[in-house]
Amino acid sequence: MKTVRAHYGFAVGVLFVLLSAGITGALTAQVSQVPTRVPLDRLPDGHPNLQGLWLKSSGGFQGLFIGSLDGTNLAAGGARGGRGGRGAVPGGARGPAPTRYEYTPEAEAERLDRLRRGYEDPEARCHLPGVPRALDQPAGLYPVQIIQDEKYVALLHEAMHDVRIIPTDNSRHPRNYWAWDGDSRGRWEGDTLVVDVSNFNGRTWLDMAGNFVDQNEHVVERFTLVDADTILYEATITDPTVFIKPVEMRFTLKRVPADQQILEYSCLEGERSLQHYTEEDGGKKARVK
Repeated sequence: MKTVRAHYGFAVGVLFVLLSAGITGALTAQVSQVPTRVPLDRLPDGHPNLQGLWLKSSGGFQGLFIGSLDGTNLAAGGARGGRGGRGAVPGGARGPAPTRYEYTPEAEAERLDRLRRGYEDPEARCHLPGVPRALDQPAGLYPVQIIQDEKYVALLHEAMHDVRIIPTDNSRHPRNYWAWDGDSRGRWEGDTLVVDVSNFNGRTWLDMAGNFVDQNEHVVERFTLVDADTILYEATITDPTVFIKPVEMRFTLKRVPADQQILEYSCLEGERSLQHYTEEDGGKKARVK
């Protein structure tokens, strides 16, 4: 019996050693598979370097042309991290879900009527797209150049040659000023650039589907550099006279290869974009010349 017990004890010991080695090996393999986070490129002031030429990954009508570059766009209401660090794009995230607009009854009636009057979209006449439309739609076909220093972040859009210069000192909005792009004031929250946009002229649409805002629009944007080639863009739109609840957008911008650049865009105010015009307008043919 002593011999049997000795053999049994030896076998149990060997099995324990093998299992321990297997578990340790498995854990080691798992640890080795965890990607190492590459440090973000930073400017001398310590803030993430957002500079470069960027293009929206997918979404909107432009997705028909370029599709998704990486498949990392998040669905509305997707997972988020904590404030200041919610830039991580989890693996396997679903594609972008349509943005949800919940209108007041009066605004919904206006939106439905604008569907019929799509040719009135200001972008059809080469007006500035406004915020956040400039990044949500034209930025899927036409890139945006970001230039940055310790005091300002500038967005140079190829579409309409739209320019936004954003001071990052969290200064106040001016009084008695209204514009297509409103007025942008930025600040840094950790590694995220937060931009408060107000002072809109109320004339912009949000897309070609009749979604719109008025002069009470207020937007808070968040730009988070996820990695060297990805910016997570988030925007919250509030407009108490149009929406019942805030509208949220969330998508990614991908870096454009360094050999590309912004080109001339010859759409000038007063011209007409044929893709916005319909064959009929209340039973009458649209007069397109």
